Amino acid sequence: MPRIKAFKGYLVNATRAKQVVSPAYDSVSPEQRRQFAESNPQNFLNTMRLLEDFPADARPTQAQLLLTNKANLAKLLDDGSYEKLGQPCLFVYQLGNGRHVQTGVVCEVSIEEYEKGLVRKHENTRSDKEDLLTHYQKVVGVSSSPICLAYLQSDAIDDHVAQLIQKPADLEFISEDAFQQQVVKQKVWCIKDLVEQRKLLDLFSKIEITYLTDGHHRAASGHRYAKIMREQYSNNGDEPYNQLLVALFPDNQLNLLPFHRCVKDLNGLNETQIVEALGKCFAVKKLSGQTTFDASKHGEFGMYINNSWYLLNVAPEYIDQTDPVSSLDVTLLQNLILDPIFGIKDMRGDARLDYIAGVSGNEGIKQKCSEGWKVVFACYATSIAQLMDVADADLLMPPKSTYFDPKPRSGIFVQLK
Repeated sequence: MPRIKAFKGYLVNATRAKQVVSPAYDSVSPEQRRQFAESNPQNFLNTMRLLEDFPADARPTQAQLLLTNKANLAKLLDDGSYEKLGQPCLFVYQLGNGRHVQTGVVCEVSIEEYEKGLVRKHENTRSDKEDLLTHYQKVVGVSSSPICLAYLQSDAIDDHVAQLIQKPADLEFISEDAFQQQVVKQKVWCIKDLVEQRKLLDLFSKIEITYLTDGHHRAASGHRYAKIMREQYSNNGDEPYNQLLVALFPDNQLNLLPFHRCVKDLNGLNETQIVEALGKCFAVKKLSGQTTFDASKHGEFGMYINNSWYLLNVAPEYIDQTDPVSSLDVTLLQNLILDPIFGIKDMRGDARLDYIAGVSGNEGIKQKCSEGWKVVFACYATSIAQLMDVADADLLMPPKSTYFDPKPRSGIFVQLK
């Protein structure tokens, strides 16, 4: 059961939110981050820079960059961009993009929940990225991007949250995301009343398990940072370094989009040979005259090659419904197409394979093709139920299996570590 906790930190000033709050960091490329940071010096993104954001001939050392991040944070906390919370608070956080709205609770959750496996994961993490994020917490000393957790929907929590948001929001602003060409409306309600806080704490104590949906590296690095701090200081479990900054959302409010796959070359084959090879495991149909494609069900794919779409439906005997990972669409695509036909065995490291986030739509597919990628496979989105099945089985999904949209922004809440 998540032991949620109010926290005392900083909340972005309502008059500065549009200028300060950062795009979701991992949803933009290093080059996009560099351009955005240079064009928006007051944005919180300038406190989270990575070495990869800089050209190779103008790259600072890691130590220099972290000190610059820390200095930029200090400026924002001192120049009126943030309001220091006078007491520990919980927050209701709502974000919507015009097509979808989700409402969650931002709070702290004890690292102990993560250690006990009560916060379940579905992705692997890279040790080098964990190292960077752990060192960031040691030097800069804050968390500002809530780790997203899902929980099984609760009518009691829904009803109480609905009551809390009846009053005007304490913070309301719009983020115009030029990178993904969408506008995200965000609202925050600060829950200061102790009776209302206790009610939320009691309701969430009845939730047995939560699921990591976004932020696996932040969670893992937070755990590593806590272990380092425990060795240096006294430890009773309530210290800031023993807490994760999280946003808890009910599972039925989360919106998952697919990650499409694109391949750089045809592995020495032509279109006719590829279609023939696909026929061994798929029903294949050319969609003459069709210019866009959206998969409509599990096991259905679209293939875009030589300016034409093909509809692919996997034969039922190739789907092992007893295995939550093998039955994923992205796994079927890898095992039945990318590996045997295109020779792609390493989903993480093969330079011939790239990914297109579903949020970019068919325009993103066209863009990749204009860059010289020869074939695109459009996928059906992984469901939240599939994610939970994988996590419950203590298994891991392939890379780029899920894309949640909209994503919580960075720099609304600042938790001191």
